[in-house]
Amino acid sequence: MIQKTNYKTNARVPGTIAADKPKTRRNSSRLYTSTVEYTMIANLVTQQYQDDKTVRFDALLGIPVEDRIPGLIERYGNKTMYRLLVMMLKEFFASLPLPRYKKPTETKTSVTACQLMLTSYEDHLALEDVILFLQRVKAGVYGTIKNLADPTILFTLLEIYRKTRHEAYARIKEEKEAALKALGPVARIAPEPTSVGEIMKQGILIDINNQKMSG
Repeated sequence: MIQKTNYKTNARVPGTIAADKPKTRRNSSRLYTSTVEYTMIANLVTQQYQDDKTVRFDALLGIPVEDRIPGLIERYGNKTMYRLLVMMLKEFFASLPLPRYKKPTETKTSVTACQLMLTSYEDHLALEDVILFLQRVKAGVYGTIKNLADPTILFTLLEIYRKTRHEAYARIKEEKEAALKALGPVARIAPEPTSVGEIMKQGILIDINNQKMSG
């Protein structure tokens, strides 16, 4: 009976080039480097919506609803908004002077972005709100941040921002109502709202074909 012999060997044959050593596999979760573009945008938002350390909620609340996160989701879709928020969060986490194990993993960052999308419907947060909030966290407005590995820590701080934002909204609303009362009663253009039937009786109709007023 012939026995097969395995002649595999690591020895180099004379006159040949030694085989390269197997390359070590890189870690899949690379460190994220903050970009100049996002830094410029974040600084611009801070300059426009914050005076010193005071948030200009009047300007933030003046952003049209369709230009806030829920409106942008409806316009561009969930996937686009998700990717944008993930990018913003990665930029933020990369800028923090924390060791890697004290920052959220990619999975937790993804979950945080999804939660931001869902919670934005509660009070119509804008992207400017999120950027400004993250900048304030980075600046230590809410205290020294020692660990953000758990996303609930970030959302706890976000609740502080949202509470202040809601209080500002209520105050601005009261001020506007008080200003309207101070003006006194406003004269009505017509004693009662004009009904569609009354308009039809007057013959004020739009001719779709000629695009002229008839009557």
